[in-house]
Amino acid sequence: MKKLLAFCFLILLSGCVEKDKIPDNIMSKQEMVDFLIDLHIVEARISLARFPNDSIKLFFPEIEDSLYRKHQVTDSLYKKSYQYYLQHISLMEEIYSAVVDSLSLRERIHSSQ
Repeated sequence: MKKLLAFCFLILLSGCVEKDKIPDNIMSKQEMVDFLIDLHIVEARISLARFPNDSIKLFFPEIEDSLYRKHQVTDSLYKKSYQYYLQHISLMEEIYSAVVDSLSLRERIHSSQ
């Protein structure tokens, strides 16, 4: 009985360790946080500028490309990473929690100046 219990414990433990390992071909959580912060800032600026939708459709891909270059990722890597984190919702929650915290802090700093 003790051997069976120990075996079950080892299986559970190994499952927890493997769950937290992010594949090499996926952006890290911090890379995702940094990218999403910049993406949401750009989207907010565009929204506040109140450009017509057809204008946004013309220049947003260029802005998106500049974000990919800044963060040294490709659009396919970003999309693949985003899909990975959507499938691992607890990781995505951690990422967006960090994004929201960072954006909130930036807003507080900006509004106090």
